[in-house]
Amino acid sequence: MVTIDVRHKVKDFAQWKAVFDGAAAARREAGERACRVYLRHGSQDDVLVSMDWDSLERAQAFLSSPALMAGMQQAGLREMPQILILSPVDGYAP
Repeated sequence: MVTIDVRHKVKDFAQWKAVFDGAAAARREAGERACRVYLRHGSQDDVLVSMDWDSLERAQAFLSSPALMAGMQQAGLREMPQILILSPVDGYAP
């Protein structure tokens, strides 16, 4: 498993979220296993999405897909996202 964190600024959070939610089935089919959406505290345009994928290869394929690029334009991004690819090292759960 690999986690991909994507941070970007959006023009309108509601518009972005509608497009993001509309792509949920496509992300699952591409290998997404879990997803969390965050807004930076006090902001309505600074979004962080953290997604768990079944493999790095499938995550990278999705991230470079033309469908994702088209979706980002439709969602109203103000800038290109910052993408972090994370591998688990340690964890804690109460």
